[in-house]
Amino acid sequence: MTKKILALLMVFAIITCLFASCSDGTGEDLYYPIYADPVSFDPQIATDNASKIVVFNCFEGLVREDKNGKVVPGVAKSWQVSPDRLTYTFYLRENSKWYMSDYAKELLNEESAENFNYTVVAEDFVYGLKRAFNPEMNAATDSRLYSIKNSREVFRGEKTPDELGVTAVNPTTLKIELNEPDENFLSALTQSAAMPCREEFFEATKGRYGLDPEKVIYNGPFYLYSWSTGSHLTLFRNQNYAGENTVTPNAVYLYINSNLTTRTDKLSDGVYSACPVSVRQKALIENENVTYTAFENSTWGFCFNCAGEITGDYNIRSALAASLDVTQLPLPKHCESYADGIVPDICTVGSNSYRSLAGKTTPYAVNRENAVKSLEQAFHNLGISNVTLKIVCHESFENIVKIAVQNWQSILGVHVNFVIEPLDDISLERKIENKEFDIAFTGLTAKNESAVSFLEMFSESNASGNFGFTSKKFDLLLSQNDTTISQSERVENCKKAEQHLTDMCAIIPVFTENSYLALGEDVSEVYCIEAGTVPIFIGGLKK
Repeated sequence: MTKKILALLMVFAIITCLFASCSDGTGEDLYYPIYADPVSFDPQIATDNASKIVVFNCFEGLVREDKNGKVVPGVAKSWQVSPDRLTYTFYLRENSKWYMSDYAKELLNEESAENFNYTVVAEDFVYGLKRAFNPEMNAATDSRLYSIKNSREVFRGEKTPDELGVTAVNPTTLKIELNEPDENFLSALTQSAAMPCREEFFEATKGRYGLDPEKVIYNGPFYLYSWSTGSHLTLFRNQNYAGENTVTPNAVYLYINSNLTTRTDKLSDGVYSACPVSVRQKALIENENVTYTAFENSTWGFCFNCAGEITGDYNIRSALAASLDVTQLPLPKHCESYADGIVPDICTVGSNSYRSLAGKTTPYAVNRENAVKSLEQAFHNLGISNVTLKIVCHESFENIVKIAVQNWQSILGVHVNFVIEPLDDISLERKIENKEFDIAFTGLTAKNESAVSFLEMFSESNASGNFGFTSKKFDLLLSQNDTTISQSERVENCKKAEQHLTDMCAIIPVFTENSYLALGEDVSEVYCIEAGTVPIFIGGLKK
């Protein structure tokens, strides 16, 4: 054995010992691939998947979601709800602590560093929630938290953040007042925007809070130890964590890898402990000892660029919708039926399935005569006599798109031409993000289980997003959920909003699809939240 190899082995042994000394968890380290570098570790503004994975594993809110989807204690060891269901009082653990690295401590002045109170207190949640609704923050707060008293008014700038219905009664007691009773409020508090934030440390970062590991303090099961841009992130077990459950892994390594082939190969070979996979990737995994958890979180269909020069015209979209019978398109082998609507099956209203409560959405009426009339009106509006539309799609579904094109051209004739661009997952996502398409055959994936939150991706506030859809009627239907109390009324508002999206031909839904969390051989107890998009590693085991 050469001296060089011996030296490398010694270095590896030293590093292994150092890592082991950082923590005393009982499980082996876990390895998980992510698609890209995180954007921010600030819980109040984290929206991309990589950032949320770090946030949900390195922070803890008042409550958290367990592997069965049940809301369980987090920093709050218990809580009480008033008889009118408008006031929640949370009692915090006295031993819940912040973790602060030496580098983070250097941001504080000498006196603040020496006297810093490491206990997580009620005021930390007050400050975090004030940031979540402060209009200057442009935070990622969704509708699940807007039942908090005065939250809408604070977000619109009509009231100050100090008027938000959140009060620190004392260091270990927090009171939250609601506008109206909300049976789903505890579940709302599991989201990242409701995580705590220490004002003293936030101010010390001078506007750079969450931009790198040294500019954040953590109170969750893990802390972010290092971040090698473009390579990996390392999460270490947080010795200060004092939650309900024991943290099993000593460390979690998040490897940045957008190559779908190598991701599944490394899962099969035991390099990755777990991996998110699509139904197409799942079919390529040959290791029979890999186990899967399914999430019915995506609807696939034809999505129009509603901000596009051509497809921004309603009549063009109407002509295409009226000349396509989706039941004539072949279903992929992994699908049993066509989509019942735009909202995926995983979504809920309260604790109940939205789809089972709302039923099917009425599809846009297929009618050859109306399709031709709509096309003529569109050409008149746009001052054109023919058009070429670019369709981007996943390479696995090119055949479905070709059959749709044949249907369209059989009715609309040679005046409408199509260019089909089949792409892999990552390339398709980028094309859509950059609006380099007229029509995208793609999947719409829920970011959490709320049907309202799913529909909000098409609201005016998100008009700069993927599909550019705007409608005052649609926004009004969703906003009515702010003051609607009964579940049936919320379902009805969502159903009308979903039907409006269909009637405006923003989307032609075709089929639903599962995604999966795949666990490698001998790996268990890693589970997902946020509609199957965010893995939780706290109890993860590898034998």
